[in-house]
Amino acid sequence: MGEHSLEHSLMRGTSERRGSTVSPWFAISAVLALLVTACQPAAYAPVSGPQGGDAGSASPPRTLVLTDRQEPANLHGKIAGSGSQGFGKELFNADLAHYDATGTPQPYLAEKLPELHTPSWQVFPDGRMETIYALRPKLTWHDGRPLTADDFVFALRVYSNPQLSVFSSDPQKLVEEILAPDASTLVIRWRSLYPEAGELTASSLDVLPRHILEQPYLAVEQDQANRDLFLNHPFWTSDYVGAGPYRLARWARGIELEGVAFAGHALGRPKIDRIILRVIVDENTVLANVLSGDVQYATTLRFEDAQVLKRDWVPAGKGAIGYTPALFYHQVQFRPEFQKTPALLDLRVRQALVHAMDKMAIVDNLYAGDTTSADTFLNRQDRGYAEVDRAITKYPYDLRRAEQLLNEVGLAKDREGYFVNAAGTRLAPDYQVLQSAAYERTGQAITDIWSRAGIDVQYSVLPNSLVRDNEVRQSFPGIATPGISSSNPLLFLKNLSSSAIGTPANRWSGNNRGGWSNAEFDRLNQTFNATIERSERERIVADAMKLASVEVPAMPVFYDFYVRPVVASQLRGPSMSMSSLGTLFWNVYEWELR
Repeated sequence: MGEHSLEHSLMRGTSERRGSTVSPWFAISAVLALLVTACQPAAYAPVSGPQGGDAGSASPPRTLVLTDRQEPANLHGKIAGSGSQGFGKELFNADLAHYDATGTPQPYLAEKLPELHTPSWQVFPDGRMETIYALRPKLTWHDGRPLTADDFVFALRVYSNPQLSVFSSDPQKLVEEILAPDASTLVIRWRSLYPEAGELTASSLDVLPRHILEQPYLAVEQDQANRDLFLNHPFWTSDYVGAGPYRLARWARGIELEGVAFAGHALGRPKIDRIILRVIVDENTVLANVLSGDVQYATTLRFEDAQVLKRDWVPAGKGAIGYTPALFYHQVQFRPEFQKTPALLDLRVRQALVHAMDKMAIVDNLYAGDTTSADTFLNRQDRGYAEVDRAITKYPYDLRRAEQLLNEVGLAKDREGYFVNAAGTRLAPDYQVLQSAAYERTGQAITDIWSRAGIDVQYSVLPNSLVRDNEVRQSFPGIATPGISSSNPLLFLKNLSSSAIGTPANRWSGNNRGGWSNAEFDRLNQTFNATIERSERERIVADAMKLASVEVPAMPVFYDFYVRPVVASQLRGPSMSMSSLGTLFWNVYEWELR
């Protein structure tokens, strides 16, 4: 569920499947779209001509063409509610640490990560902590200016300003202060325990260029009326300056982003000189581009597309397909002002719906049995799954038990076989899925299964044009499929906690879109975030998943896999499998085109 989460309105794909307040960000995006599309061609032009390679290079520079179906609203990962929109941010950003394909944290801008119970990571008796990061020498921004510890100090000022509510609150709400004793040393003092303090990756304390943003930010501190001017600064979009492997050279809104290799990249200059990240929403178009050789790297395709590639493309040695684990699930709306079917607020009705869901039929009939049904939010391969599996309550497919539960709440079948209340009104919950061929196919199958069980489901599709409207996403009227999610337990706990509920005050950000609130679950989440020992954290996860299985705020359906990456044979270097924490472009600077 989630932000990293992980929440692409991507297509499901793989051999796995189971069973408004308009913010300034969107305002500037719309303006930029008008300005850019006015001078951009309607179709993609073939990549040709000079490509910005090193002067004097013996061979012509190479261009890598990638695709993603979602365009980022901005290029900064710290902006709440936007971290899951597109993968482009990884190409242009760098953080203190990043996760490799196995989910293991690796130093990035930092020369070495803090180690617990050493001078670099101290835990004090009162629960406070201190971590020290030594930055790599001679770090620079894309514009050539030095990147120093002072840029992190400045970033904390920005993120901690209550007037700027667009930035996610973790983890700076736990940070007491950041000191920069010198240009390459970062001292972070924590108010309380924070297990990820030694691996600050994307969306944590993302560094900001003080030399670009300090003057606009001072205007905000002097007068709150300047807030929107700061948030609409072109830095966040068309003039973005980061420290990642590629520097933004051009952004044609709705079409593509172009990046050029950054010689000052902390881990070394990328071997590929130029990248084109094309925004292609339609999966058939992505597949056609892969088959034609016009695209060398695709982040997502459908299950059916993977089958096409496995029949001819892969056996012919033209490329390979990777899979990233994820979960297909439903959320229930718990806010009465949005919920059109109040019966769903009764636990017995939610339990009945799970009992009436034939998950194996979905897996077998739609996905050729290539995956398995899910009873919880952790992948079977993840550490701690056995303990979770023993702890949770399970709801096997059982129409008799489903009927018993619905009878208990006063619902009985009418002559047409649908459950109705004493007044003859049918149990007809709204069921919404995101727009995509795979989502819709799965949603229709689940609708049919529930209908045959006597539940008059009102099926609907949320169009792609509304996927980034946080208020719309938060106010669904019944049951919704928010997208497939990473099984990362940290995101599971965060995304079902009360603090992740969207409200007008936080611009409807947060992934607890159903608005479920449970004091014990919140306590477990807080305890998890204040616990450092791994074994104890796994026990807390098991307790939290046990509670969620009893209360059914969300319904796991099946384990899915993003069909990603899809890599043409001439591209060497991408990781072909990912953990739930792994990042696609963690080693992109090492990739080669042959």
